[in-house]
Amino acid sequence: MEIMTIGLKVPFDKKGLILRKLANLVEGRIRKAKLLPPDKFGYNEIIINLETKNPRKVIMEISKVGKVEFLSH
Repeated sequence: MEIMTIGLKVPFDKKGLILRKLANLVEGRIRKAKLLPPDKFGYNEIIINLETKNPRKVIMEISKVGKVEFLSH
């Protein structure tokens, strides 16, 4: 099992839809998730710590939802 940290920037009005899609797509266990308040441009940032067996598959599935930034420690 590998632990990944994923950062997403989503529009304020579509965050619920995108979070639902992510919950259905993620194959693994979400260890921690943070939803940060919107910036001055109206984008929320979502930071997810995820434990998964197949990180490449997760990366491909999540990148279909929108622009994804993978954070490292």
